[in-house]
Amino acid sequence: MNFEFLFKGKLAENGISMRKFAEKLNVSPENLSQKVKRGSITYDYAQEIADLLGYDIEWVKRK
Repeated sequence: MNFEFLFKGKLAENGISMRKFAEKLNVSPENLSQKVKRGSITYDYAQEIADLLGYDIEWVKRK
């Protein structure tokens, strides 16, 4: 699953727009959108996103 699809889905589940979420991250909506589209999200940035949305990132061993 690609990050852009997952990210936008989580925003929709939480009823928050990309613009409002970018404000929470203190970045421009354009900057956030480009990072998401390019997939240039660092683990620390993904953790910050997860924290703001109220999620934990877990590593689960594949079967």
